[in-house]
Amino acid sequence: MAEGSLRQQLREALGTIERLQAEVSALKAENDVLRAENSALREQNDDLGDRVTRLEDQLKADSSTTGKPPSTDPIGPRKIRAERRAEARTQKRHQGKQPGAPGANLARREPDVVVEHKPASCGSCGADLSGAEVVGRQVRQVVDLPPVVPVVTDHVAYRLRCNCGAETLADFPPAARAPVCFGPEVRMIATYLIGRQHLPVERTAELLGDLLGVKVSTGWLCALQAEAAGRLTPFLAWLKEALVKEPVLCADETGTAIGTTKHWAHTLTNNLLTLIAVHRKRGLEALEDIGVLALFAGTLVHDGYATYDKIVNAAHAQCNSHALRHLKAVGETAVFAPWAERMTGILLEAKDAAGAAVSAGRRSVDPGRANAIRCAYRSALDEIFALVPPGPPPRRKAQPHWSEPQRKAWNLASRLRDGEAQFLACLADTRVPWDNNAAERALRMFKLHDKISGPFHSLVIAQAFADIRSYLQTAANHGERLLVVLRQLFTSGPWFPVPTANTG
Repeated sequence: MAEGSLRQQLREALGTIERLQAEVSALKAENDVLRAENSALREQNDDLGDRVTRLEDQLKADSSTTGKPPSTDPIGPRKIRAERRAEARTQKRHQGKQPGAPGANLARREPDVVVEHKPASCGSCGADLSGAEVVGRQVRQVVDLPPVVPVVTDHVAYRLRCNCGAETLADFPPAARAPVCFGPEVRMIATYLIGRQHLPVERTAELLGDLLGVKVSTGWLCALQAEAAGRLTPFLAWLKEALVKEPVLCADETGTAIGTTKHWAHTLTNNLLTLIAVHRKRGLEALEDIGVLALFAGTLVHDGYATYDKIVNAAHAQCNSHALRHLKAVGETAVFAPWAERMTGILLEAKDAAGAAVSAGRRSVDPGRANAIRCAYRSALDEIFALVPPGPPPRRKAQPHWSEPQRKAWNLASRLRDGEAQFLACLADTRVPWDNNAAERALRMFKLHDKISGPFHSLVIAQAFADIRSYLQTAANHGERLLVVLRQLFTSGPWFPVPTANTG
């Protein structure tokens, strides 16, 4: 009986053990599932954390940390910057003329009309001063415009009969191109208002209508822009040939709307010449169609857009202003702030060194100072690479995990390391500008047009605007009066610069 009881107990114990083993196996399987789920959730959480960081960075981003224009900044940051600038001006100088500074006023010129003013009676006793002796005089000059009154000219072409019986009709001058038409002065003013002052077509038509006393068609103004661009064909051909021969060019591009389709305005410019072109593409196809860079063998300054690297026949330099904005963005993370400040100082020192060399008339920075800047540059890069994990950063879902600030710092440091010669190009050749501001200034007018007048209605009008801007900006770079060169465009033909040595 005892033996049977023991066997029963043993069977029950074995059953319990088997049940427990099954439960343990089930728990292990469940634990493995939970571990996998936990790992997936951790990875998802890390990815969401990075996404939140990126979105927060986008919300905080403004023109000081990205390439966004200042006009897109939120009101808060813009107000803070304005207050800081006002405070800085208050600390450094007062508004208006500064103590000891030379005054500035209109220069006198030869008068067209002289109007004399003599007192009629004595200011003391009231006696009549007719015929009194002149003992002194003061002169004040007023520069003004006469009332704008249109001058309507009838050009009469006579037909004369010769003794031989043949009849010959006189030629009309080029200005008289239709039975009734606007002359070159009106065309000049209209082109100037739209192409230089960015007045919308409707308001230009209103202004000209008020001045001339006749209704001016917006369609005529659009056709006038195309006519001006057509007259600029020889100038643009010359401009492209001249740009190819320049030692340094700045390049940039910006989006612009034509109807509801995004196009791109491209520029190639330096301190004397400016070409702007509109294309439906942003990349290499556009650069090839513009037709300058295929033969350009100088130094091309740009913002690091990868397409420019495909211009293999040119040397390259990158814009340090863009680098400073990226450094400021990286420096918003506390651990990277000292490095960002140090590298910013090094880049600004390179700018000062190049400026001092230019002032001294040297083509390059003193080798000793240039080598010191390069050594400091490389030392700063060693510092930042010691602060981030060994690169390159893995894919976003791979391990080990990188934080978004680490990725941003590593990417910028790698770009600075690989592009050292491009970021410090001004040390070896002071003709190379430290930044790409010349190109950005050339394209700023397109953004201004978009803000004031909205999108272009056609590619023809957009390119006409670009052609006129190219002509006027190049003339302005040479110190020409823009109304004068526009008058010349509509009379004798486009203005061309006097040939000078390439200055870059």
